[in-house]
Amino acid sequence: MLAPAPPVETSRLLWRTRGEHWDYEFICVPEVPALPAWLTTLEALLGDVEASAGELRYGLLEIDERGPRGPRLFPYVATRFLDPARKDWTGRQVQHFAVWFPPIPEEAVEALPGAIPADWHLRALAGLAATYGSGEVFGLPEATIRAWRRHHRESRAERAMAIVKRTPPVALLEGEAAPSRWKRMPTLKKKPPEPPDVVSLQAVGASDSGKRPGLGCFAAFLLVIVAVGRLMIG
Repeated sequence: MLAPAPPVETSRLLWRTRGEHWDYEFICVPEVPALPAWLTTLEALLGDVEASAGELRYGLLEIDERGPRGPRLFPYVATRFLDPARKDWTGRQVQHFAVWFPPIPEEAVEALPGAIPADWHLRALAGLAATYGSGEVFGLPEATIRAWRRHHRESRAERAMAIVKRTPPVALLEGEAAPSRWKRMPTLKKKPPEPPDVVSLQAVGASDSGKRPGLGCFAAFLLVIVAVGRLMIG
């Protein structure tokens, strides 16, 4: 059995949404687990979910870390939903893509539907009201957005994420569980990017046999130069 649900902390939260005048982007990415980019992972987790369906998902994210540690598994809960109050400047309801990685062992993943409140995402959204929901992030005026680069070194998205990261932990103690609403997903496997040295070699263009193309042609060219030189001397 899983103990009462831990609080939702931004260090373990992946959240993508939009503002009143700015388009969809990440306002929070987790420190645990860590990936250099999250968009393809989010698409794999929630890309086929309708925001109005209210579907709750859970499972394991496997990250194949290099070195002796090998793959690591991170339990998660995820959902895509419509904001009950916020709309963009055109009047469309704002969508949220939320993934939380609770600090539990991988063996406890099957206990998540009975331990995590079915409205965990709405509670987390309420906790984000003072940061994401502020006039500095969601309600940032269009004129301020247009003039941002002229007055700030950091990007507007970086500033928004820094503000959201200051959100205090959100407690889930009194939420009601609804195990039947949850859908168990297959383990999603992700690999880290290639190291820079490997990428640079690939960019140069190694052939399938591991030999760099063009060296044979260069050697033949040198032989021709030598031969022409000998003819001229002779």
